[in-house]
Amino acid sequence: MQIEDLRTFKAVCDLNSFTKAAVKLNYVQSNVTAKIKQLEKHYNAQLLYRDRKKVTPTAKGKVLLSYIEEILVLASQAEVDIGRVKHVTLKIGAIETIAATSLPEILEAFRNEDNSTKLNITTGSSKQLMEQIKERNIDGAFLSGVVNEKELIQVPLYEEKMIVISQKNSDNLLQTDLAQSIIVFEKGCFYRSYFEQWLEYNHIPIQNVMTLNTLDGILGCVKAGIGIAMLPLSVIHNRPDIDIDFYEINEAFDDVPISFVYRKDNITTPAFLQLLSILQH
Repeated sequence: MQIEDLRTFKAVCDLNSFTKAAVKLNYVQSNVTAKIKQLEKHYNAQLLYRDRKKVTPTAKGKVLLSYIEEILVLASQAEVDIGRVKHVTLKIGAIETIAATSLPEILEAFRNEDNSTKLNITTGSSKQLMEQIKERNIDGAFLSGVVNEKELIQVPLYEEKMIVISQKNSDNLLQTDLAQSIIVFEKGCFYRSYFEQWLEYNHIPIQNVMTLNTLDGILGCVKAGIGIAMLPLSVIHNRPDIDIDFYEINEAFDDVPISFVYRKDNITTPAFLQLLSILQH
């Protein structure tokens, strides 16, 4: 049953005629008759009295007609309200490092294709952003690491080479007792857990942990000699002004996959599909 079937039924009742309803709706009369028969079959009831002079609704037909009138008013209002929404907002999340490196280029490419959609960007840890995706607070997010969630789709983008960074001219990291702090993002950050695994693999004890929520804060503290941190190499390439040393991690540790993640049942608006198209090419 479709809304056009309901409009047809109302037209027949209003005009008391199949022929007049067909003319008004620009249908052939057989189509009008077929739609009414489909409705009667659907409700398993006679909805119209048919005689030579006119067509009128039965008692059950009158009940249906009252609902149809309400439905058509709501459908018309929906069309008006939807038409008023001229600017769609695309809500995207990204972890701090991606927001500072590859995200601007992606957003520039999107804006070149679509300059009417509003963009709302949220940053946070991978864990936080995944929760926001699940709760439909954002449409999707750029995350690090592997996502194993049945209700989510992961679009692979590229891989990040990880490095450990320290103050300029510091000792070899593997030859120190790391009495200084390790500087990390908050819990839930994939890079934090990756760093902790690397330290354990190299039998480097953690003396103190300093948590910061901004990339600039971490870089500034490392440059000042307050501690060391693990970040993607792309961050350093993107910030040649940062005067620090870096150490490439062991071959035993793979590069970190970066992907765009969204719900399987996400409502795919034209703007969202445009973003996916950019990411997949």
